[in-house]
Amino acid sequence: MYLGGVVKYLLCCLLLLLGLVSPLVAQEQVVPPPDKVPFPGLAELIPRLAELEDQASAIQIRITAIADTKSFAAQLETIGQNQEELEQQIAKLGDLTTWSFESLQDERYRLTEQKNALQKLLEVLSARLGDLDGLSQEWKAKRSFWEKWEVELSGAQQQVSKQAFKDAQSITKQVLESVSEASPPLVSMQKDATDVQKNNFEILNRVESTLSELRQQTFKKTAHSFASGLYYQQFNAELWDTARTRVASELSFNPGFFQEQGWVFVLQVVLALALAVFIHRHRARAEVAEEWQFILRHPLATGIFVAVATFGPLYSNPPSLWRLFLWGLAVSSAAILTASLLRNPRKIFMVCLLAFIAILSLGLQIVSLPQPVYRLYLALLSLAGIPLLLVLASINQRAKEGRLGGFTLALRMGVVILSVSFVSQFAGYSTLSSRLMDSSIQTVFLGLLTAMGVRLGRGSIDYLNSLEFLRHFKFFRRYGDKLADHLKGLFSTLVVIYVFFYLLAVWGLYDSPGQGWEALLGWEVSLGETALTVKMGLLVVIALYLSLVVSWFLQALLETQFFPGKKLDRGVRDSIKKLLHYVLVLIGFLIAISLAGMDLKAFAVVAGAFGIGIGFGLQNIVNNFISGLILLFERPVKVGDVVVLAGEWGTIKKIGLRSTIMETWDRAEVIVPNSQLISETVTNWTLSSSVARAVVPVGVAYGSDVPLVLEVLQEAAQKHPDVLDDPPPSPIFVGFGDSSLDFELRAWMGDVTKRLQVRSELGQYVDRRFREEGVQIPFPQRDLHLRSVDEKILVGKRSQEEVLPHD
Repeated sequence: MYLGGVVKYLLCCLLLLLGLVSPLVAQEQVVPPPDKVPFPGLAELIPRLAELEDQASAIQIRITAIADTKSFAAQLETIGQNQEELEQQIAKLGDLTTWSFESLQDERYRLTEQKNALQKLLEVLSARLGDLDGLSQEWKAKRSFWEKWEVELSGAQQQVSKQAFKDAQSITKQVLESVSEASPPLVSMQKDATDVQKNNFEILNRVESTLSELRQQTFKKTAHSFASGLYYQQFNAELWDTARTRVASELSFNPGFFQEQGWVFVLQVVLALALAVFIHRHRARAEVAEEWQFILRHPLATGIFVAVATFGPLYSNPPSLWRLFLWGLAVSSAAILTASLLRNPRKIFMVCLLAFIAILSLGLQIVSLPQPVYRLYLALLSLAGIPLLLVLASINQRAKEGRLGGFTLALRMGVVILSVSFVSQFAGYSTLSSRLMDSSIQTVFLGLLTAMGVRLGRGSIDYLNSLEFLRHFKFFRRYGDKLADHLKGLFSTLVVIYVFFYLLAVWGLYDSPGQGWEALLGWEVSLGETALTVKMGLLVVIALYLSLVVSWFLQALLETQFFPGKKLDRGVRDSIKKLLHYVLVLIGFLIAISLAGMDLKAFAVVAGAFGIGIGFGLQNIVNNFISGLILLFERPVKVGDVVVLAGEWGTIKKIGLRSTIMETWDRAEVIVPNSQLISETVTNWTLSSSVARAVVPVGVAYGSDVPLVLEVLQEAAQKHPDVLDDPPPSPIFVGFGDSSLDFELRAWMGDVTKRLQVRSELGQYVDRRFREEGVQIPFPQRDLHLRSVDEKILVGKRSQEEVLPHD
């Protein structure tokens, strides 16, 4: 009944939707032109004049606010000062082509911040000028209205108050003059901002072009070889003067930085200390997840790492020295936490060594160390690292009893990278060498941080899933573990995707992970007039995935929160869940089609043609699908029903789109096409009731006491706990058999699955009671009657025996 109501409700909704989307007959209607709006009469003159005065007062206040440019002037002055500092720094440090890749990226970041600030300022100025433009047009229209109104009243030969119209003209004139006076300062400021923006664009384009050239020069010779005397000629007084200038410029610290952004540092200190104290106090709790144990061993390092990672992005254009300080804190704390995950001392040593090299290399890059000196540093680093890694690889292999482990292979890969880096640096391929070294170190750290992040995320999900608060809900008790597994898989996938795009930026393929992501989404494939992009495909996958997730969540919610309070059998519950699943998947599919840019009308035509093809080529599949829908609504069989199909007993386990799974009593799973359950005869023992009857036939010897036999059979049924009293059991005398008096015991039970068990137990009880009462169950008997043989047959037999030879 409940499912019938649901189906009726859905059918009504479907009919209503069809009625709404059905084509309507559009009829063109001739709209008469609007009548000329008459001017107000003389009675409205004074009230409208008073209203005009009120509007003028409000507009004057608004114009004053629009014309206030003090905040903009201060902002533009700050931007201009920053721009001048950047230009002076660039002029002081020399040609951009001699800068390191990281210094150029840092300069581009600052210039981009300046560009965004200028863009916002220009947008605000343009919006205010637009407001003034609108006010000018509005009050010019008001002035024209009052002029025409005066002419209208004069033409109608009415007594006109000349003073009132003069006042109105004076009011509109004052407003328009205020608008005109407010515009020039804004236009002047807009021009100044545009000039600063022009300089910003010029410098930013130079930096961008230099970065682009450096990317293209990765596999090109960009410096003198170490074997060339030209390389050593670069070490002159001018080089050291340039080095001192760059170091002094980069290490200079602006005291005003802390006045403007010191609050960020305060937040970092407070968060680091608070988190460290919290972890220290709760580190001894037994219920802490195993994935979190490594942060409990280092509370302060955890606090520092989280504080720097959380509030670090809030800094706006920090000084180079401060960036180096923050980077050192982040790398050091990350190295301590990562090392706590490791047990191999050689791995711990390598993590600490790489952390030191990363901090040192970044410091040298930040101060824009002259290229010849930085090249020498990288070459010496490569030469020192090759034998060190070879020794560590040999020791680790001996510790593994000669087996090649992942760490040993990583060390040998490091030897290859250092060798290539040294050879490249020696030959003059400095860009390739420095990129190889820096990217390799960052890749190692990124992999370690990824493992740490995934471990923390999965541990957080397990911790939340284990909370007693959530365990009070049936949904989390039943599906909490499955939900946690889904979330952990999704979290790991998202982290890996982000790390992949971050690696693209690390290796210089893109400037940032966001740029790589945009480039990937922009890839497209043209199929005729249709362009298929990665973004489109990704949106389709997300739409389908979300429809499946929402379907699973709602089904689980119904199963745990809604169904337990309703008196619904299992078949009705499964039907509702299946119907909900099909509807949500259909909605997700339609949304995916829409996101793919396909017109639903065109899709309907294609689907119709496709349906005709399916009708001819995939008849069986469509037949089974339609039969599945019939099973869902009509429910001749339900999940959990005991059925007999083709002489095989079994239980329905699952009803799918194409087929149904039946588990036999031998625990074999039989895949039954849905059409077979509709078109063939199926015996359903539990369609409307699970009550079934067991029949126990028994025969006794002739001469037995028939009332006693019936009494024993009745007693056996009454004493069995699974035999129902209603309908009552009935022992029946069936008839006279060949060798016995035949009886049957017919007993009813509430569970058909116990039918064989009840028959067995009733038979055992009857056999025992018959032995006690002396009632015999006879063996089958046959009486053989021999008649006399014809004499001719006997004579022939004797003659045959005489002819046969004797031994």
